[in-house]
Amino acid sequence: MAYLLSNPEEGSYSLDLYYIKFTHQPTGHIVAFPAIIQSLSDTHAPSFSKQYGNDTMDPTIILSSTDRKLSFSFTVLNSTLEEARHNTQCVNLLIQMLYPLTDGDGAVIGNPYIKVEVMNLISSAVSSEGILCVIDNISYDMKLDDGIISENKHIYPVSLDISIAATAVLERDAHGETFLPNTYPSYGGM
Repeated sequence: MAYLLSNPEEGSYSLDLYYIKFTHQPTGHIVAFPAIIQSLSDTHAPSFSKQYGNDTMDPTIILSSTDRKLSFSFTVLNSTLEEARHNTQCVNLLIQMLYPLTDGDGAVIGNPYIKVEVMNLISSAVSSEGILCVIDNISYDMKLDDGIISENKHIYPVSLDISIAATAVLERDAHGETFLPNTYPSYGGM
């Protein structure tokens, strides 16, 4: 859980929930969850190939690709019926965002790209506000043992665990650049 020291003199603490935000690029729809982050992993994996020349012993190393994978899990807590309904709708909308946007004839008119923002914990080379991804999978667990909120014949869990795995999509800035801007600070060197 995340805690903020609200009054250092008195030593009192208050619970501070993080917000995890998903923006569907083709439609602009936004889903945001107040959540307790359980884990977050950001993996960068370059792939290389080797090329040998006739007169060289050492290979020339050629970058083939760099994959960036995100995985994170978080808990969403519901304390009221309204929160429970809202968070259930958000989960359903997030799952719908995994599918491409199609026209009436079934032709794809928008890829299922989703910008993922986990506060300031993940960013791309062109934006400090999240990263554009394709979500590989979503798994959610309704923790019914923690309790339920019910109304008539509808029940909602008090606690919901969500795990997400995603692959980053290459983003470009307004000038078509994909690397660090000239104004990016340099650390080290002369």
